[in-house]
Amino acid sequence: MPPKPADEAQIQAALSDPQRLAAVRDTGLLNTPTEESFDRLTRLAAKLTGAPVTFVSLVDAHRDFYKSAYGMGEPLRSTRELKGRTFCHYALASGEALILEDVTQLPVFRDVPTVGSLGVRAYAGIPLRTEDGEVLGSFCAVDFKPKQWTEQDIKVLVELAHSALREIRLRKALRDADALNQQLLAQLQKVDELNRALSELATTDALTGLRNRRAFDHSLQLELAIVDRRDAPLSLLMLDVDHFKRINDSLGHEAGDKVLLAIARLLSGCARVIDVVARVGGEEFAVILPNTDAQGALEVAERMRIAVAQANWLGHPTTISLGVATLQEKEDAGGLYARADAALYAAKAAGRNQVVLA
Repeated sequence: MPPKPADEAQIQAALSDPQRLAAVRDTGLLNTPTEESFDRLTRLAAKLTGAPVTFVSLVDAHRDFYKSAYGMGEPLRSTRELKGRTFCHYALASGEALILEDVTQLPVFRDVPTVGSLGVRAYAGIPLRTEDGEVLGSFCAVDFKPKQWTEQDIKVLVELAHSALREIRLRKALRDADALNQQLLAQLQKVDELNRALSELATTDALTGLRNRRAFDHSLQLELAIVDRRDAPLSLLMLDVDHFKRINDSLGHEAGDKVLLAIARLLSGCARVIDVVARVGGEEFAVILPNTDAQGALEVAERMRIAVAQANWLGHPTTISLGVATLQEKEDAGGLYARADAALYAAKAAGRNQVVLA
């Protein structure tokens, strides 16, 4: 007895159902090229059932898209889509397998366009139903003459329909995993950027942008390690802004900050790329001079002193005092720093705006 077909209202409701359409789009398979994993299933269906045409149909709102089609002639072989009423729509609306041995037995099936355009006479379609109950389309077999579908034929089509659904789920899982990986990568990049920013904050003086005391101490230890390996000279400058308290008291702390920032830029302009310029106290700076002996360090210190003294300070002359020390044999960081600092205080005691060698 031929099955009672769905009516037009039921078919239109199924075709236009928003949740179902969202599920079809979510497969990510619409308008995609053929794939061997799906084609293998349709070839196997044709071989096991003897049907000349088998296909995997995804039913969109206005067309059937064939993810895989075996045995179809042109233009369907190339376009892989069909518009208008199809047998798959009846399986879609009922949600049940549609098995027709001779489609001409009922007028409603006899009037399906593919009966006249393609010569379809027998049809067997298994709905592709998701775990959420949404019907994506059908796994189908077609013959151009009446065909008695055996119980084994139906079992084959049902099993291959399940296989097609597994392929669909696999692709969605892979896409979801890829999207998750992209999100994780973006989050890791953000964390990396944050860590770099935090690292920079931990080693950078907020006002001047120079290395802070922590970064200075670390850099000095690194340079001492290089000296041990290469036996290269190393010098250290300690410098202080002369009468800085007067600047703050007379012009205010904002003006004082501007002076410190300007001096930091002048010092950096006088230094080499390999030199380390740091702010190690309120108005106190230090400069590590790798591969620089005492004479070279004195020249750098004098160049810095002159640059600050000759700068335009808007009617408020500013100078710096500098102490210079060059690393001695078996001297550690503390010893080098102490000698440079002592030379700085000697420069200030001698009248400021000068350089003293330890």
